Amino acid sequence: MVWEYVASDPEFSNLFNDAMARDSGLIAELVVKEGKSAFDGVVSLVDVAGGTGNMAKAIAEAFPEMTCTVLDLPHVLSGLEDGGNVKYVAGDMFESIPAADAVLLKVLLPKEGVSGHVPKSR
Repeated sequence: MVWEYVASDPEFSNLFNDAMARDSGLIAELVVKEGKSAFDGVVSLVDVAGGTGNMAKAIAEAFPEMTCTVLDLPHVLSGLEDGGNVKYVAGDMFESIPAADAVLLKVLLPKEGVSGHVPKSR
């Protein structure tokens, strides 16, 4: 129900996406600075439900040899373009997640009615 509402109301969707992007901005510097060793040897990362890509952009900037993919719903990624070592993939995490060395799950809100649901294998 929540996701259907967000997808159906562009104004609310923009507010929601902006709030999530600001949240990412608050912790991105801490993640790349204090969590630097967690990225050792990681060549590719997918930020699942990564919104507009603020976290992925911060990681990609700190680790330019890494390719970061942001996976989110099509209406979230509308108008965003790949740039540098950050690319965007529109999709549903409950259907498929792009292959990568590491998966980042920063904040996930539950999808009603999917208790115990596991994404299909790649």
